[in-house]
Amino acid sequence: MLDEPVELTVESGRLVAATGAIGARLLETLAAGDGENVAELGVGTNGLARASGYVLEDEKMLGSVHVAFGSSASFGGTVQASVHIDCVVLKPDLALDGEPVTTGGRLLVAS
Repeated sequence: MLDEPVELTVESGRLVAATGAIGARLLETLAAGDGENVAELGVGTNGLARASGYVLEDEKMLGSVHVAFGSSASFGGTVQASVHIDCVVLKPDLALDGEPVTTGGRLLVAS
């Protein structure tokens, strides 16, 4: 878990900017593995999942959002990259096509 937030900028399905030292490290790692593409976007719907630092549980927490970059071929996608990195947001504001999905980590749609 990070001490400070990192703002990610995605354009045309690719990560193009990230703030701070951790963001720079993320960009560098993804670029080295040809993995700047968005591989997945998920919204957590499990009310029993808790923040543990274990991404497979963290990304399922009710109201969380995760975005992953890099390879997607192992789960039905078409991109084969040498990297796959998940980023979990615990209290996100997410809108899709202008419709809010989460606000401050509160899920706004029925699961």
